[in-house]
Order: sequence, then structure tokens, then C-alpha cells
Amino acid sequence: MNPSGCHFIKRFPKGITLFEMTIVLTVTLILSVLFIYSTSHLVVKTKIERVKEEHRVLSRALQNYRMDYNDYPSQIYFLNAPTAYLSRIPSDPFRPHVSDPTYKYYFKPTEDCDYVIISAGPDNDLDLEAMVEKYMMNASSSPASEGNAAAVRNDIMKAILPIYLATKVYDPTNGIVSDGDIITFSNK
Repeated sequence: MNPSGCHFIKRFPKGITLFEMTIVLTVTLILSVLFIYSTSHLVVKTKIERVKEEHRVLSRALQNYRMDYNDYPSQIYFLNAPTAYLSRIPSDPFRPHVSDPTYKYYFKPTEDCDYVIISAGPDNDLDLEAMVEKYMMNASSSPASEGNAAAVRNDIMKAILPIYLATKVYDPTNGIVSDGDIITFSNK
């Protein structure tokens, strides 16, 4: 007892209130969402830089092939045989789940272009392939196209490539989910 005759009551801390717990969880959730968003953004950005560098490497290999054979190869796989211009044909990092993940390569798609190398881009969709298939389905209904699918495909490619290059190219200002492909092409 103290001299004044009052008893001291020892108070125990109350613990964490529901409000304090809600604040802590909210801050933790916001920080984790920001972390996940920033890391996914960095992963996509890294893939885009990888694609651009691999396109430069492929372009150099195509130029070397042209120096030796006076023309570009009709298929990208010819860069490995008979002379190895590349140790391996790089694969598109945006299409790892498909059976042939290499970059799409088109040899002389138009009179003004020697080759086109295409990556699916962050949207994981090859827009040129979809456009060509759409026009091929429309063209296959005409009787003149039967038995001449390769010629029809080349004609379609020549017709839609300028539209494709103007509308479906990846634009980094649209963020990491931009609709469009990453394209490298040569002009004559």
C-alpha cells in the first residue's frame, strides 16, 4: 500500500485493435501490389530489349549470308547450314508455349522489302499471321485460288504488309501490354 491508502491497479496493454490491424494489412497489400507491378514491368521491358538485340544479331547474320550467297535466305533456318552464321536460331521470348517459338521470318514479302523479322510482342499475339489467315480464308472461297495457295498467300502478304507496318507495330508508349508486334525489316 502506498502512504495515501490508494491501491495501484496494474494495467495491461490492450493489444492491437481491429483498426490498427486493418491499416497494417492495407499498407502491406499496397506495397506488395506495387512490387509485383514493378517487377512484371521490368520483366517485360527486359524481354523487349532481348528481342531488339536478337533482331540486330539476326539482321547481321542475314547480311553476312547475303554477302556470301548474293541473296537473303528463304528460311531463317538456313542461317545454320551449310555455314553456321549463328550458333543457334534465337527464340521469341514472348512465345515460349508454342511448338516453334522462333521469330517469324518472311523472305521478300514485297518488292520494296528484302526480309521481315517479327516478334509477337508483349501481347503474345502475332498480328500479321492473324491478318494473313483472315484474308486467306476469304480468298480460299474463290475458285481461282484453289491449288495456288502459296501465290495467294504472297499476294495477300504484299497487299497487307504496308497496312500491318502502319498499324500493328509495338509502341512502347502504350505500356507493357501494347497491342502490336516488334518488327525489324530491310528496305531495298
